Amino acid sequence: MFLLVATALAYLIPDRDEVVAPESGEAGERLATADDMVAIRAEFDRMLVAKGLVTNGQIDLIRHGTKSRAVVTGMRTTGRAREDFREVELDVMVHRPGGGQFAAHEKALIPESAITKVSPGSFVDTYYRSDDESAVAVCVSPA
Repeated sequence: MFLLVATALAYLIPDRDEVVAPESGEAGERLATADDMVAIRAEFDRMLVAKGLVTNGQIDLIRHGTKSRAVVTGMRTTGRAREDFREVELDVMVHRPGGGQFAAHEKALIPESAITKVSPGSFVDTYYRSDDESAVAVCVSPA
């Protein structure tokens, strides 16, 4: 993922107007600003949606929802695949950060190398809206 971010950074960060001579060993380097990182994240999100790996709704939950952990209580593969991802239907028990829990059902594309991370009994990162627990987004990193 670092390579992708570095490539996106090269395209998204405009050249500076002023010419500053780099110090030795720093030729071609510059610090990315917070605005640069927001632009990179937005471009990365658009790429994931364009590839069909996540939906706009899932991105919205991940970026603006409540982060929590969930226990996988059931997992079924659908037989569908996209790139190196496999579609699964997950039943999860989401833990509310303030206490309590709720059951949720989510269809997600999971990296093939991480499919064992969503077996029943596994813990996964989830995102949801505290005022609407009807939708969750599940995040699993590659193995």
